[in-house]
Amino acid sequence: MTVFLVVFFAWVFQAVSGFGAGIFIIGILSLLYEPKTIIVSSALFNLLGTLGLLYQNRKGKVDFYILSSLIAGSVPGIYLGAYLLDRMDNHTLRLAIGFFIASLGVYDLMVQKGLLNLRLSRHMGLPMGFLGGLFAGLVGMGGPPPVVFLNQHLKDPVSIRLTLNLFFTSNIFFRLAFYESLSVASLDLYIVMEGLLGVLLGLVVGSLIARSLKAQAYKKLLSFSVIALGVLLLLL
Repeated sequence: MTVFLVVFFAWVFQAVSGFGAGIFIIGILSLLYEPKTIIVSSALFNLLGTLGLLYQNRKGKVDFYILSSLIAGSVPGIYLGAYLLDRMDNHTLRLAIGFFIASLGVYDLMVQKGLLNLRLSRHMGLPMGFLGGLFAGLVGMGGPPPVVFLNQHLKDPVSIRLTLNLFFTSNIFFRLAFYESLSVASLDLYIVMEGLLGVLLGLVVGSLIARSLKAQAYKKLLSFSVIALGVLLLLL
């Protein structure tokens, strides 16, 4: 039941914001279960969630240059993250990633409020995709770098959610392939089944909330969400 509740809450959040489920799922459930088992098992039920969000946001528009650069950058990042997963101290790594993510959120919020006139170039998709892929392969959570990037270049919330979840879906396939090739794979079918139920219900509830958000409120929500997730990662 714990897995179901955590995954349900995480996917309500992701259905509204377009990202963020991974940090709640990995951060909380890794305290109760073996971290590698959670990271690998969650990739399977999170795939159902990203596919569901693709359908819900199918009316959005995709900038294929931005999407392809994010995906291309993510592939070596995911491989490096998967390689490091079994070779680094998780606590130190989470502190470093949490600080970096929180800093990204503060930067994006300052840009959105006009306090800082330093936007990411449209051509920064490759490095932001690499960072997203690195975090995805390492801790199962690669959303914040591409979120900050897309928040500065796409105006429509539906298009942001669509692009993010196309990116996440490709990430999951690459992650599963690299985990298998590097013998990181460690599945728990009980966790997968509870997670699938949590994803399904979370998508339904979160999509109802998302429909009521206006574009400007949504963009501010993204900035605050990145900050909050970075802080959460520092605390867990």
